[in-house]
Amino acid sequence: MRKLFESLSGMVRREHDPLADPRSATAWMRDLRQEKDIAGQMHAVVELLRSVESRTTLGLDTLKALFVVDELIQPTYELVRQQYIQNPRAGKAIEERLWDEIVGLARAMLAAYHPFVRMEDHRPDEEAGFQAATAMLLARSLRYVGIQVKWHFFRFQTPPSSLWSVANQFYRLAEVSSVDADPLVLYPEAGAASTSCADEFIRIQMLATLNNGNFNLRQFDWADRWLQLWSSNIQIERKYRDSVHQFCVNLSEPTGPSKIHELVEGDMLRFWGVADLLAEMSAMMQRLEAGESPVRVGLGDDARMPACLDFLKQLEILWSRERSQQAHRQERTRVSKLVQVTSSLVSIFAAVRFDDERTMARASARHAPDNDEVMDMKLYGYVTERTKQKMASMQARNHAYVNKAKTIEHDEWVIENQSEGGFGAILPVDGHDWVRLGVLLGIRNDEHANWLIAVVRRLNRINAEQLYAGVQILTSTPVAVSMKSLEPERSTSMAIDGVDTVGLVVPKSALYIPFVAEGKRLNSLLMHSADYSAGRLYQVVARDKSFVVRIGDTLEKGPDWIWTVVELMRRDN
Repeated sequence: MRKLFESLSGMVRREHDPLADPRSATAWMRDLRQEKDIAGQMHAVVELLRSVESRTTLGLDTLKALFVVDELIQPTYELVRQQYIQNPRAGKAIEERLWDEIVGLARAMLAAYHPFVRMEDHRPDEEAGFQAATAMLLARSLRYVGIQVKWHFFRFQTPPSSLWSVANQFYRLAEVSSVDADPLVLYPEAGAASTSCADEFIRIQMLATLNNGNFNLRQFDWADRWLQLWSSNIQIERKYRDSVHQFCVNLSEPTGPSKIHELVEGDMLRFWGVADLLAEMSAMMQRLEAGESPVRVGLGDDARMPACLDFLKQLEILWSRERSQQAHRQERTRVSKLVQVTSSLVSIFAAVRFDDERTMARASARHAPDNDEVMDMKLYGYVTERTKQKMASMQARNHAYVNKAKTIEHDEWVIENQSEGGFGAILPVDGHDWVRLGVLLGIRNDEHANWLIAVVRRLNRINAEQLYAGVQILTSTPVAVSMKSLEPERSTSMAIDGVDTVGLVVPKSALYIPFVAEGKRLNSLLMHSADYSAGRLYQVVARDKSFVVRIGDTLEKGPDWIWTVVELMRRDN
């Protein structure tokens, strides 16, 4: 009877669907590890993944179960990868078998995730769950693209164009879904470092810049693992900046990165530079040359001197510009200080306007009353009551502006490091869920300082309680302006990030920002997205001066703002 019961139980277990839900996946993986060796586990998982394409229905539970299988196979998968890497001189048959197992699982996992990436219509009760899983789905998919690219490089092969097409499409989807910079831990049980879709994408791109046939398997593996640490030093941008960007990739083409030799433009082009990365590498090399061990520097247990130092020098030469890169490096300085931060566009525009008015009031208070005093002394020999009252009025007005500026709602951030162009801040996760890539910030040291304009460029989840934000200063000299359209404005529906703006009254406020491109000084405005229209004429008033401008090319877009070049048509006064 007992044998019959065990036989029936085994039949039920075999017929149970491992991808029915996370619990089923966990039980299946537990049994698999007990019953199969490493090769058997890899084969069984690949066969299970292949069944995803033939399923008639794919729900949220299936995706969650797939996530579980993916995570629980990682220890086994890592063993197979390390066996390949640590035995570069193994026989051809062994090398081919390991290569096929590693790339085969990566292909199968990518193919299993792909239907969920393409899926558009979700059940209403699963919509929120799929949205929450988007960043993880795309980041893990990009990781498996990267593994395939890396293993092609190990064989000195050019990765197939289909891999580049998939990588570019997945990163574009992450951008469209606004999850490209969302920090996450790819495999929580493995205790891996925080990453993001942008980090996974740039890691693939930078590894591809090394595929010149001059590096061996060990060096490729070093670079790939080091890029996990360095990716936060690289910023992907949509607008080319001369003397800053060296590499670009076209998301609409099935190609990898290319080095920039002249000005290039295009909506689907993405650009990045490596000045901050080179600065980080330079600091590491200095520490190694001073006698610190590679492990202490963070290069890994298997990094050995002097081989890893020589390789770092090769990478520095390869990634540097043809002409002196040193001039473009921005050294980061360790600091510990508080700054005041405001974030909403309304608050930022108001804060800068208060700064402007306070500056004008101080200038008026310094010059006009002094002239009146001199005139009074020449005419009467004393300062009249009228002049005294005028001076008192000026001082009261100045104090009023100071008090207004103090009322700007702001947060306080702890700055950990700073450079000429920005800073890094450590933030508590609680209360800072609004901090996202592209969010505009107003920054000042204290209530007596003027506001600077900055934008969040990088995000990294340090741990469950802390978040690292990399911030770039756009300008330290913004000027508040008011705008009035000189053309009839259409009242048609307009959506910004999926939110219908019909019925919303957005103030015509903006900021003038000095901008230099290719050595030329240009006029530019940073405005609400709802106020932007290419070619529109605006009357702009800044510090009591009036101009007519035409909206030109867009420099950058944020969640609710647009930074655009403007053409000066005439000056009214």
